[in-house]
Amino acid sequence: MCVNLGRILHESYEILALLGQGGFARTYTAAQINKPNNPMCVVKEIPFPPSNDLRVLSTARKRFEREASALRRLGKNSCIPELFDRFEENDHFYLVQEYVQGHPLSQELAVGDRWNEQNTVALLREVLEILKSVHQENIIHRDITPANLIRRETDRQIVLIDFGAVKEISTFTANSTGEIFTSQAIGTSGYMPAEQYNPRSTPQPYNDIYAVGIIAIQALTGRRPTNLPQDPETGEIVWDYLTSEPVSDRLKNILTKMVRFHFQERYQSVDEVLQEFDLRSVEGPDLSKTSRRLRSRFRWLLLGFAGLGAALAIVLLIPRISPPIPRISPQPTVAVPPADGVSSGEKLLVQTSALWSKQRGINEFADSNYPEALKQLKQSWREDRRDPETLIYINNALLKAINAEYYTIAIVVPIRRNQDGSILNANLAEELLRGIAQAQTEVNLSLLTANDNNNDFPGQGFLEPKALKGKGLRVIIADDGNIKSYAVKRANYLVAQPDILAVIGHYTSDMTVETVDIYDRNKLLAISPGSTTEELTRKPRKYFFRTAPTTSIEAEALVNQLISVGEKKVAVFYNPNSPFSASLWEEFKKQFEAKGGATFRLSNYYDLSKNNFNAEAAIKEVEKAGKTALLVIPDGQVTSSLENAIDMIKANNDRNWIVGPWTLYEPRTLEVAKQLKSVEKLGISVFWHPLISFDKKFPQNAEKLWGGPVNTRSALTYDATRTLIKALEMQPEPSREGMQKTLAEPNFKAEGATGIIEFDSNTGNRKNPYKGLVHIVPCAREQFGVTFVPIEFPTAAAAGLKCE
Repeated sequence: MCVNLGRILHESYEILALLGQGGFARTYTAAQINKPNNPMCVVKEIPFPPSNDLRVLSTARKRFEREASALRRLGKNSCIPELFDRFEENDHFYLVQEYVQGHPLSQELAVGDRWNEQNTVALLREVLEILKSVHQENIIHRDITPANLIRRETDRQIVLIDFGAVKEISTFTANSTGEIFTSQAIGTSGYMPAEQYNPRSTPQPYNDIYAVGIIAIQALTGRRPTNLPQDPETGEIVWDYLTSEPVSDRLKNILTKMVRFHFQERYQSVDEVLQEFDLRSVEGPDLSKTSRRLRSRFRWLLLGFAGLGAALAIVLLIPRISPPIPRISPQPTVAVPPADGVSSGEKLLVQTSALWSKQRGINEFADSNYPEALKQLKQSWREDRRDPETLIYINNALLKAINAEYYTIAIVVPIRRNQDGSILNANLAEELLRGIAQAQTEVNLSLLTANDNNNDFPGQGFLEPKALKGKGLRVIIADDGNIKSYAVKRANYLVAQPDILAVIGHYTSDMTVETVDIYDRNKLLAISPGSTTEELTRKPRKYFFRTAPTTSIEAEALVNQLISVGEKKVAVFYNPNSPFSASLWEEFKKQFEAKGGATFRLSNYYDLSKNNFNAEAAIKEVEKAGKTALLVIPDGQVTSSLENAIDMIKANNDRNWIVGPWTLYEPRTLEVAKQLKSVEKLGISVFWHPLISFDKKFPQNAEKLWGGPVNTRSALTYDATRTLIKALEMQPEPSREGMQKTLAEPNFKAEGATGIIEFDSNTGNRKNPYKGLVHIVPCAREQFGVTFVPIEFPTAAAAGLKCE
C-alpha cells in the first residue's frame, strides 16, 4: 500500500513526499506535527510478510523490535541516522528516523568520472570507520551502495542509511513443516558478493567489506559494478587497468582482498582492513632508494648476527612489501579451507527441498553431532524419498556415527541457478546424485549389524549389501553450476583434499574440457558419466576415463536411424561453442555424408544457444529446402539451447524427422509431446533404458529406493561409482595413482547397469558401450500420457508396459 501524501501516521507524522521505493519497503519524508516548527523526518514503511501463518507474523514482530532496538543504539553514532519512533499500522511496520540533509554518493560517482587514489582512500577509511561501529553491535548492513551513503550538507561527512535487516522482515515465510525463513536475498546486484545471493546464508562482516571495496573500485574506474570485467577462470573482478592513473600496490592489494570471489579469501573484519591501511601507510607502497641501499649494506650484519631471528623478521615483512604471489593449482598435500558449493553433509546444496528435518540434520552434521544428524536426515528421507542429497548425507552421517573406516570419493554435479542465486533447475544434479547414492548405500548397508539402531536405514530388505573390504564409502558433493569459472574452482579445491581418491564428473563436456588438466596434473582420477566430446580423445589424459560413449558412437546411432527411414538430407541446429554439441555435429556430418547423405545449416538459424532463437522461423526456413530431416543438438544445459531444441520439436509438429542426443531425454520433451497429435518422427539417442538394462535388478531396485524410475544419467553415474568401488577392492592400499593404474589395466572389468565396463587404456574411452535410440509412445498411466521406449518397440504394449 502506498501512503497518500498528506496522510497522518500514528497521529504524529504527516507524509510529505515519497523519498525512495524498493522491492521490500518504501521511504517517505514527513513532518513531525507534534513538535515545534514541525521538523522533518524520514518514515520507512515495511509491509507485513505475505503469509496467513500467525507464527510468521509473530516472528516478524520480534525481529522488527530487535532491529529497531539495534537502530536506536546505532543512532548514537553521528554518522548513522537517529531512530525517533517505531510502530505498526494498517498491516505495516514503520520506523521514524532523523532526516539527513544532503545528497547520495551516487551523485558523485557519475559513469566515466574516475577519482584519484587520495580521495578514494579517504572515502574508504571514512566508510570503514562507520562500518566498524555497526559490526561492533553485531549488525550487518547487507545493502551498502552509493545510494545508501549520504554526503551530509552541514559537515560533508558520510552518513550510512537504509539497513537491510529491517527490509528482510517482509520476506519471511513458512513451509509445511513449520520452518520460518527468509525467502529472498537482501541486497543490490553488483554490490552483493556471491554468497549473499543465498537467502538462508548467515550475514557476516565480509559481506559488507565486499560492498565497500566495490564502491571504491567504482570510484577509481568510473564503472558501475555490473560493467566491471571478470576473470572467466576465477570469477575475480579485473579492474586495475581501468583507472585514470596507476594505483599503488598498497591500495590495489587491499581492494583486491576486499572483493575476492571466495569469502574465505577476503578480510574477515573491518579491523583487519583498517590495520592493513595503517601498516601500509607507515611503510609506504615502495621502499625508497636510500632505504634499499641501507638494507643492502647491512644485510650481512643481519644475517650474520642472528640468522634465525633475521629469517623470522623477513618472513613477517614479506606480506607487507611483496606483490601478491601468482595463484597456482594447489597440490594434493596443500590444506585449504572448506569451499562454497562443496559439502559432505554440513551444507544444503540442492535447495529445492524445504524440509525442516533436513535442515536440522545438516545443522547437526555441521556441529559434528552425527547420531542426531542421522536421526533427522532419516526423518527427512521418510518425507521425501526422491531427494538423493539427503540419502548421501545419511550415508555420511552413518559412517561418522558408528566410527566406521571409509574411503572417500567426490562427485561434481551442475545445479543451474538464476542470476540472483536461486535454483533454476536441479533435475540434472539430482539425476546424477541418485546413481552414486544408490551405489554408496549398497556399500554402507554391509556395515550394519543386528545390534545397530538402523533397521530403518534406506534400502534395507531389497538392496543387496556389497561389502568393500570391511570399510564404508563417503561421498563429497560439489556443484559446478555448469559455469566454467565455478568448475575450475571446484576442481582446484577437490585436488587439494588428500583423502579424495577419485572424482565422478564433470557431467557436461564443456566443464570437463575446462577442468580435465587440473585433475591430470594433480594425479586425481576423474571419471565422467556424461562428457562425450571427441575433443577429450584427441588429447588423452592419463587420469581421465568415462562411462558414457563418445560422440562418434552416438552419431552412429543417429545416422543409422535416418538412413533406415530413407532420409537423405539433414539440417543441423546446435551450439557451435559447446565442445559436446560441436563434436557430435562434426561426427554426424562425417558419417552421414560417407553414406551418401547431405548436410547443411541455415545461415541465420542454426545456433540453438542464442537467446533470441526463433523455432517457428527456423522450421519455416527448413521447409523451403524441401524434404529435410533435422538434427537438433542442445548442449548439456549450459545455455538455453535445450529449451530452444524442445521448442523446435513443438514447432515442427511431427512434419519432419528429428533426431537428437541424449540431452533431449527429458521430462520436458515428454511434456511438449503430450501437446502434439503425434510424435512418430522423433528419435533420441540413449545409452541405457530400464527395459534393456544389463543389470535387471538395477531399475527395479531404483524404483523401490526412489519411489519412481531413474534415467540414463542415473545409470551411468551408478556405473561410474561401481567402477571406482571395483578399483578400490583391487588395491591392497588404495591410492590416487593406484586408482588410475587399476582402471588402465587391460584386464580391468566392472559390472554395472549399462553393461560390462572396460576402458581403452590409451584414451580412457569406454569399450563396447551400448548405443540405441528411444522414441515416444502413448501410455495413459504415465505422468504426461506418453513415455520413452526403445525404438525397436513400436508401441508401449510391445515394450511390455501396462498403460491402461
